[in-house]
Amino acid sequence: MSALANLRAVRRRSRVVLRRLTGPSPSHALMSAAKSLPIPAKVRVQLSTALLRQRGSVTVPIDRLLLGAQNGWTATEFSTRTGDMLWGSTPVSEGPHVALLRLADGREPSDAEILDSPYGTLARRAVATGGRYFWATDDAGIVETARAFIDRHRGGAPQAPRTYQSGPDDPILVAPVKWSGYYQVLDGHHRLASAVQRGERSAEVTVKRFPVTTPLQDHLLRMSWLDGTRELYQPIDAPELAESWPTVRKCTDRRDKMREFLGDPAGLSYLDVASCYGWFVSEMGRLGMDAHGVERDPLAVPLGQAVYGLPAGAIETGDCVEILGAADRTWDVVSCFSLLHHFVLGRASVGPEELLRLLDRVTGRVLFLDTGQENEAWFRTSLAGWNPSMIADFLQRNTTFSKIVDLGPDDDAVPPYADNYRRHLFACVREDR
Repeated sequence: MSALANLRAVRRRSRVVLRRLTGPSPSHALMSAAKSLPIPAKVRVQLSTALLRQRGSVTVPIDRLLLGAQNGWTATEFSTRTGDMLWGSTPVSEGPHVALLRLADGREPSDAEILDSPYGTLARRAVATGGRYFWATDDAGIVETARAFIDRHRGGAPQAPRTYQSGPDDPILVAPVKWSGYYQVLDGHHRLASAVQRGERSAEVTVKRFPVTTPLQDHLLRMSWLDGTRELYQPIDAPELAESWPTVRKCTDRRDKMREFLGDPAGLSYLDVASCYGWFVSEMGRLGMDAHGVERDPLAVPLGQAVYGLPAGAIETGDCVEILGAADRTWDVVSCFSLLHHFVLGRASVGPEELLRLLDRVTGRVLFLDTGQENEAWFRTSLAGWNPSMIADFLQRNTTFSKIVDLGPDDDAVPPYADNYRRHLFACVREDR
């Protein structure tokens, strides 16, 4: 087959592939299809450039750019290989490339300082997981790579592009981050870092046609209770979540009520049953408590470690009935939020009385508890009569606590949840301890 005929055949197959692209991830489908075509790598890159990139360049604020592809891997692949879930949620201005330039601002960092810097950590991770970082395959190469970057930033003599390095005329390439006004950097981290260090506020970039997701977004969408919806059940501070991921539970309101009720809780032990991401475990730990959680979803463990800095072992995963039933100790303070009504509705292996018995058994001083109520739009029929007065009576009759104190409703009944929540927080107290 002649070269012209071969090119025409490739074009026909490309058009067929494009017509078949449907579904929520066209960029992924397009890239997979392109890789399946029997064409040289150079031609594949040219096709990708023509089909996947928007024409021309645009100027975007640098504070809207997040770290992305590294070492030939996508942001998701890099995150998976290195265990850094928040890599793709980190602004370029807070990334390791900028950190290196700040380290070298007005001074010559030592080799040890470079290797101990965030940039050195990044490069070492890349070498450990992929065998190289640009042309570097060991610490000496990493230092050489870093110093070459510092020299370019300072305006040193032009350097010929080396292995895996972008050329001087290559555009800074980004992709829109789905459900946000941010972009993920696909190529150009070093050039953007130089721009940040020079005090520039915007950059000229080439934008891919199709949006991408960050590793954090992907992880949240896999969480069992969310069922693929874009909601946060507890607060998470990440730029790409701020615009289109509403926070269902404010959490700070209940934390403040608990803190006021307990006084200074430093030194007390704490267990959060159904701890979800681990926000309350983190917050109570900040107050000086020995804080732990129980959560059924194993994906909560790496999430809590990434977004709250929870230590290994802080969250135990499994069925709370089984875990509480097997517990051979008590905790001074126990919390159980938005779980009891699932037992009332018959969604668990035991009834609500048994859950309360288990919580009662492991609580040393105070149990904090809230539950869905009849005032909520989604429970007006299924939980009819399940109001704060009835709940307090149910708690008193089915536990051995001396006193049940109603601490008032939460502050979560705001759009888009204005017809729900306002769940009362109860403190179940043992006055003899």
